[in-house]
Amino acid sequence: MTNYSTKPREYILKFLSEHKNKRFSCKDMYEHIKNEGYDINLATIYRNVDKLVESGELLKHQSNDKNYATYQYIENTNCLAHFHFECKKCGRMVHLGTIETNEFLRMIQKKLFFTVEPQNTYITGVCNDCNRKFISIEV
Repeated sequence: MTNYSTKPREYILKFLSEHKNKRFSCKDMYEHIKNEGYDINLATIYRNVDKLVESGELLKHQSNDKNYATYQYIENTNCLAHFHFECKKCGRMVHLGTIETNEFLRMIQKKLFFTVEPQNTYITGVCNDCNRKFISIEV
């Protein structure tokens, strides 16, 4: 954010730097910041998040029914041009490379005549770290 610095803005930027590879809601951010002992209100978070979306620093993901939104901190990556893998256990996000995404998009368009929006496409599963934790618990 390029606006003047305030304490709530600092708390929000700290949260974003700690959650670079995860999606989150404004409520998630609010609860985390409050649990850290900082004084902030939900309206301030919504205002700042709107500005971050407008400036292109956050990517907004609206649910199909428009009842809620989650956000992703972009930080120097072009999230609009590739798919995302999201671990359903820990929430970690991994970006699929643009070359692989483009090949997949061409194949989908050619065979299914369907245009995909990569910025809104998430493939969910379980990451290696979570798989290892699960396997070690089973043994």
